[in-house]
This record gives sequence, C-alpha cells and structure tokens, in this order.
Amino acid sequence: MENERTHFTQTGRVWPEKGMDGAALKWIAMWCMLIDHIGAVVLEYGLFYQGGAGRMEVLLEQPWGVFLYPLSLFLRILGRPAFPIYCFLLTEGFIHTADRKRYGRNLLLFGLISEIPFNLAVANRVFHPAYQNVFFELFIGFLILCRIEWAEKRAYGAGEMNLVCLYTLIGCGASILVGADYNAIGILMIVFLYRFRNSRRKQTAAAGVIGFLETLFPTLGAGALAAIPIWFYNGKRGKQQMKFLFYWFYPLHLLILFLIRWYFLGIPLE
Repeated sequence: MENERTHFTQTGRVWPEKGMDGAALKWIAMWCMLIDHIGAVVLEYGLFYQGGAGRMEVLLEQPWGVFLYPLSLFLRILGRPAFPIYCFLLTEGFIHTADRKRYGRNLLLFGLISEIPFNLAVANRVFHPAYQNVFFELFIGFLILCRIEWAEKRAYGAGEMNLVCLYTLIGCGASILVGADYNAIGILMIVFLYRFRNSRRKQTAAAGVIGFLETLFPTLGAGALAAIPIWFYNGKRGKQQMKFLFYWFYPLHLLILFLIRWYFLGIPLE
C-alpha cells in the first residue's frame, strides 16, 4: 500500500512521505505568532492608543513614519496562519497523546500562567476578565473533543451527528461566555479538523476556509495560508526535545512585547 510519495498512519490517514513533521509545524506556528503579536501588541497598539503615545507620534513624524501603518498590517497578515496551525496541532496531540489528563492539564495550567501577560499585552492592564488567552480556547476545544470522541464510540448515524452538533454548540457557547480568544469560530475549526482527521484534503480545506473567514477583516483572509504547511504535514511527530518551550513561549513573549511597548513607546499601565 505504500509508495515513494505517501504513507499510511495507524489511523488510516495518508500523508506525504516527505514533508514537515509536527515539530516543524510548531516552529512555523510559533514564529508566525511572534510576528503577528509584534504587529498587534507593539505597532498596532501604539498607533491606535487612545491616550496618544508620545514616542509613537515622534516616529510618525519621521519621513518614513507613513510606513508604520502598512508595516503593522503586513506583520499581522504574516502572522495570521498561526492559530489554524495550533488548532491542527491540538487535534494531532489529542489523537496521539498517551496521557489525555496531562495534556488537558497542561493546556489549563498554561492558560492560567498566561493570563496576566495576555492582559498586559492586549489590554494594558493586569486584570481584564472580558477577554481570555488562547490556551483557554484550546482547553475548551480539548474538552469538546473528549465528548465528541465519546459520542463517536457510543452512537451511530443521526444519533452521533446530533451529539457532535450539541457538544460543538456547547463549546462555542462556552468560548463566547468566557471571552476566549477566537471564541466560537476557533471551536468550529478544532471540531472540523478533528472530524476530518481521516482525510488530508478535507483537513486542509477546513483550515483554509475557516482560516480565511476568521481573518477576513482586516488581514484579508491571511489565515487561509495555514493550509499550506498543513497540506505538507507528513504525519510524523518529529523531534520534541524542547516540548515545553512551545508552552512557555506564549506567556513569555507577550510579557516581553508589553515591556517593549511600555519602555520604548511610553504607554503607561492602566
């Protein structure tokens, strides 16, 4: 059944023999996220800060200052594929992890660890209960996948589909209720990527279409670009020596970007 270009995994999926493994996708997502957040947390926040950032105004007065607006948008566009890739990696982790409890616990733990750095970066304040970081979105998605897997094993036909729809609606509602980053559309992406786990084409299409819709404004649907690395995923885990780097990077880079904005642009903490 195997040939030079494709191979079958134990789940029955067909992936290219050559391509990018899970570790490579993590690096791509991490760098995209950093680029996106440089644009959002530093440049975009400084440009649209309601109190008027004095140092940003000085920069805008320079001959090249006019390029700061398109630069911030360009960085956001480059970074938009990050979230769909993370959703894809969540589904892969859910399928292959040997310890579901530890996997879910890590998502929740780093959601709690990341909340203050996230608040500082996006709202310039320590407490911002109306908006929660992306780990909470992924944690809710993880819980919904647990219930969908249960439904797939215990129901058939219309009964299974009804339960999948019910759990998906609960996940969407929960993400909206807690103000999770990416809210309902993030849960939909996670569910579709999981349900299409046996088809590389369908997973890629789901990432492209939902990624496009989620980022349609103002970043011109750039999230659809996540379909490219997902298509070239080879179904292999890759080297995971720095596993927790990918967890710690999220709160640490948000905190550093907040400090850069505070120090260089002079935007005070609210």
